Amino acid sequence: MSADLHVHTTYSDGSYTPQEIVDKAIKAGFKTIAISDHDTLEGIKPAVKYADDKELEVIPAIEFSTFRGKAEIHILGYFIDYEDEFLKKKVREIYDSRKKRAQKMVKLLNQENIDITFEEVRNIAGDDYIGRPHIAKLMVQKGYINEMGEAFTEDYIGNGGKAYVKKFKISPLEAINLIKDSGGIPVLAHPVFINHGEPLRKEDIKEMKANGLVGIEVYHSKHNTEDSKYYKEIADDLDLLITGGSDFHGENSPGVKLGDICLDDSYVKKLKEKR
Repeated sequence: MSADLHVHTTYSDGSYTPQEIVDKAIKAGFKTIAISDHDTLEGIKPAVKYADDKELEVIPAIEFSTFRGKAEIHILGYFIDYEDEFLKKKVREIYDSRKKRAQKMVKLLNQENIDITFEEVRNIAGDDYIGRPHIAKLMVQKGYINEMGEAFTEDYIGNGGKAYVKKFKISPLEAINLIKDSGGIPVLAHPVFINHGEPLRKEDIKEMKANGLVGIEVYHSKHNTEDSKYYKEIADDLDLLITGGSDFHGENSPGVKLGDICLDDSYVKKLKEKR
């Protein structure tokens, strides 16, 4: 089997540790995976170290949440130097902003008579990297909602909801430059799914290529056949790399399995050739 180049761990909003992800990928028969946590580098080293004597390649990666106006566009960075000091500094700024954001959302939920504390949310997350799924999980545990999806509504922490707090913002260009400056390859993630925005079209992607974009995540667990065909044609026309991944979050994203996307090794080879 081949590759899954979009996987999240407990260091962001996934439910499995880097080591557990490695074991699951090996069991599933994968040759390559990419640890691509949201706005953090912390899950890379444990996965790379654990897989060192195993028959699995772990590509160091990151997924930046960026903004163009209200539209939230995710940029993946592959083969980044995760020890690069400037990259680490910028990621730390984003990381710290996430903690403050979570604290604000908890306070807003308290005002809506949801009796939870930041420490309880932190205990679920396991560290200070706290995302909305951790808050949602606690709300389920305490009986305020029946399933996590109910938290992501206008009543609670859904986009624009009563307890929603906006993210720390960087632009797609900033993310692309951060990735390239650390030796990485910037790739547009799941172009169909843009929070507060429409699916990206050829002209949007062409503009991003002019700003340094190198690839498109054509294959994604939530892309249908027509979506993948459309973005593959764009990638071919614009001479962009093609990548793909499941966007696996474990129990924090029910219905998405590790390996829902099996990217052919030929695409991984082309990705490596761009290093």
